[in-house]
Amino acid sequence: MKRAAFIITAALMASPAFAEDLCAINLQQIDDATTTSAATLGDPLKQQVTDLKKEAMQAQKSGDTESCITASTQALQLLKSPAGEGSNGGGSGSGS
Repeated sequence: MKRAAFIITAALMASPAFAEDLCAINLQQIDDATTTSAATLGDPLKQQVTDLKKEAMQAQKSGDTESCITASTQALQLLKSPAGEGSNGGGSGSGS
């Protein structure tokens, strides 16, 4: 039982550090992806990614790690989606 308590305590103590690392890693991945695919990104997609990256960086500066992760993850999802299609989540199907 002591071992489980120790593991849980260690996990809880590491969570903030992990979240900060995830924020920084996501921002670096956005930089890498935009550098390698700058020529193929369309203007609307490029602008969305840029806006989300700025939002993530502002959140990181203010210490809002959760918002940083949310914005940077959204930017990465846009970059990974084929030409940005379907990335807004609305789901457009004919329904028939």
